[in-house]
Amino acid sequence: MAVIILGWQGWQEKLPRQPWAGIRTPYAMANDEQWRLVHRYGAPYLIFGGVAVFAGALAMLPFAIAGALPNAFAASVTIALAAILFVSAIVSWQKGVGGAKAELSR
Repeated sequence: MAVIILGWQGWQEKLPRQPWAGIRTPYAMANDEQWRLVHRYGAPYLIFGGVAVFAGALAMLPFAIAGALPNAFAASVTIALAAILFVSAIVSWQKGVGGAKAELSR
């Protein structure tokens, strides 16, 4: 949920420039305009990744509560969800910085 909320705040331009949360590349941290643009372009990918991971975790929750998930399967799902979140963060960073650079070069 934290990733979804962070992405949403970045997309709505409500996430102030700070060193703790968001896409914190040197390019994004350079000034407020770049920070805003990086998050406007990168946030949808972060939101998508957060929603995918949250949905996957919720889908497994009843089975985990019932004790019907073998340990190897639960570990595989956890690794897959972490990979999805990692990839969405990388894509968010790349698309955000690329989109901001393209818009500022116009």
